Amino acid sequence: MTAIAPVVPGRAVALSGAVLGLGLLGDTLIYAVLPLYHVEWGISLAMVGVLLSLNRWIRLLANSLVAAIGERLGARRMMIMAALGSVVATTCYGLDGGEALQIAARMLWGISFAALNLGSLAYAVADRANAGKRVGASRGMIGVIQASCFVGGALLVLQVGPRNVFLVLGAITLLAVAAAVMLPALHAEPTDRRGFRLPRPHRLEVWGFLLGFAGDGVFLLTLAFLLKDSVTSVAPILATSLVLSLRCLVEATGGPVGGWMGDRFGARPVAVITGSLLVLGYFLIAGHVDVVGSVLIVLTRGLYNTLIPVMVMRRAAGGYLSSQASYSTWRDFGAAVGPLTAPFLFVHIPQTWLFATLGLLMAGGVVFCLARRTTAR
Repeated sequence: MTAIAPVVPGRAVALSGAVLGLGLLGDTLIYAVLPLYHVEWGISLAMVGVLLSLNRWIRLLANSLVAAIGERLGARRMMIMAALGSVVATTCYGLDGGEALQIAARMLWGISFAALNLGSLAYAVADRANAGKRVGASRGMIGVIQASCFVGGALLVLQVGPRNVFLVLGAITLLAVAAAVMLPALHAEPTDRRGFRLPRPHRLEVWGFLLGFAGDGVFLLTLAFLLKDSVTSVAPILATSLVLSLRCLVEATGGPVGGWMGDRFGARPVAVITGSLLVLGYFLIAGHVDVVGSVLIVLTRGLYNTLIPVMVMRRAAGGYLSSQASYSTWRDFGAAVGPLTAPFLFVHIPQTWLFATLGLLMAGGVVFCLARRTTAR
């Protein structure tokens, strides 16, 4: 499915980034809203962890399944269907349907994101010689949309309430469908046609698991509580959203630069330096320097959305989508385990020990997963 049409114009890359960015609106804000306002939905904090991780569990199967289906349907049709799914899921977040509706919405979003993510990457890496720049540009557009959602959505929550905000975002997400319809078709990439299969972990997959568990899981779910005690000058929802928006802004500004550096100097050396700074962020939080550590983690974590797709492309021996799906599956596995364990870990383990341990795990990942060369697959 990856497109590897002779020429894929920059307009198509921008459109595919817009489809993913707009589709992400509801999922973007729910990570900041649900932990703080879970009482409004009538659910416990433990259920928050289940809901925030559920889409990741679905993607453990969906990543490889969507890649196999997409290689037959094509990226354009896959993204149109996924954009429609994101509209439905985002709207359901604001409806009063109980836990069952929220569970169904998170499952639908898991499938939709898998398709949107793989499809947008297919457009971005179609020009392999400039893959870093194109992935950086695509992630930059997504970052601008998400940053706007964090800040604007947090302010809107204070005006219309935490549930009604998702009805507004659901209407805005309709723009993703329009953008998907405007996408050009991509030529299919030859594959070995082995069909759907669960991927085996290699070094990048192990790093993806650690990144998902520590960053997208434990850190993201506990961020609101860290800042609630550290920042008292603004509402917790606004403080949390502002810090999370920094990751989106670094993708918008640093993504293209990181992509150029990956093309020029190699994605692996840049990833090692970025990972070292990420580790420092965890140790700063372990030392109760919460704001600085959180900002450092958010900034460096954002760069990997540009660096990793380039590293995956350069190791892939077969179809790019199946290789990217393999990495995404293990990252999602970590991000699914993280929210389920985060409430227990945060309540029962002192902050110093918890984040120092996470820092050591990530340091090991930098040494054994990023600093060593990955082989083609």
